[in-house]
Amino acid sequence: MTTSIQPRTSSGPIKTSILGTGMSLLVFHQPSISLLPEQFKLHSIYERTPKGRLDPLQESGKLKDVKIVRNLEEVLDDKEVELIVTSTPNNTHHDYAKRALENGKHVLIEKPICPTVKEAEDLYRIAEEKGLIVGVYQNRRWDSDYLTLKSLLDSGKLGPISEMTSSFDRYRPLPSTYKPGVNWKETPGESNNAIYNLGSHLIDQAIDLFGKPEKVSGRVWDLRGIGMDENFVVDLHYPPNSSSKTPKIVTLRASILSPLPYQLRYLVKGSKGSYIKYILPSSHSSLKKFKNPVDHEGFEAEPEEGWGTLYLAKDEKDGAEFNEEKVQAISGNYKGLYENLYESINSGDRSQLVVKKEQVVSVLRVIELARKSSEDGKVLDF
Repeated sequence: MTTSIQPRTSSGPIKTSILGTGMSLLVFHQPSISLLPEQFKLHSIYERTPKGRLDPLQESGKLKDVKIVRNLEEVLDDKEVELIVTSTPNNTHHDYAKRALENGKHVLIEKPICPTVKEAEDLYRIAEEKGLIVGVYQNRRWDSDYLTLKSLLDSGKLGPISEMTSSFDRYRPLPSTYKPGVNWKETPGESNNAIYNLGSHLIDQAIDLFGKPEKVSGRVWDLRGIGMDENFVVDLHYPPNSSSKTPKIVTLRASILSPLPYQLRYLVKGSKGSYIKYILPSSHSSLKKFKNPVDHEGFEAEPEEGWGTLYLAKDEKDGAEFNEEKVQAISGNYKGLYENLYESINSGDRSQLVVKKEQVVSVLRVIELARKSSEDGKVLDF
């Protein structure tokens, strides 16, 4: 049974508790909340282990008036808390989010929402029964490079798209000091593989642009020999449709050992032209320029040297020449995800969420099919 969501009756910002103390807390969630004081108030942070990692930040005033909690029940039972953000390892998402929903809290869950389609659908079912909202932190919908690409595709300048490659390659040789367990993303585990972490971003962007594919093929493998799949290539197959007679192949890929000074981010080919975008060697993420992520005040557009290049055919003939131009980057806006979540919670309207349930489930479906395709060596129906 689906229960309608009641709009908020309380005034003031949504009191929010964050579960987890990793990079996402300090680089993404706390800064976004701090930039929206009329919409959100950081009420508490759940630190799962007694390491005291946040104590210096509290003492310095960076987390002023924020409770540090080491008992999850304290968060779940707190009537003031309306929203719980799960910023913990992937295999904990379902349990934490389920408990939050069962205690009447809205949730914002780090991507991927859960390791499996079944678990994700379970959370959405509970939320619908309880009249609550499930948000998923697909923050790279608000990346500068993605917003720029989406605007370009919406303009129609490239014509019908036939191919797109979207990459998150890095060069990270295994250090001699490597020990499993220090960083969960580099520790063997069923849902720690790269396709769940980097892959969920790339798949989400592709589904946002082109919808569900007809077929999926993929390959995942361990490149550094640490017992987990840190590399992947996924192909999404799209047939011709009523709006385009052109079939599409969308390739999503990530490599942990790509020894290049400029890593490819996007390559898109249409009937009239192409667009290519590289990642600047100094900024695999625009976050690197912030010495103290807690103080960061948003994501600027990339400098001109990082802009992508558009190539448009002067005419549609064999051997045509091309006009070349740089495409000015649109500013990124990570707090936009929180702004959208606030609108949805405050109005009680799930349909306002930019990251839709159907898209979230489709991302997990692609991951499951890509891994199965890698095992079987087959192209699989979506």
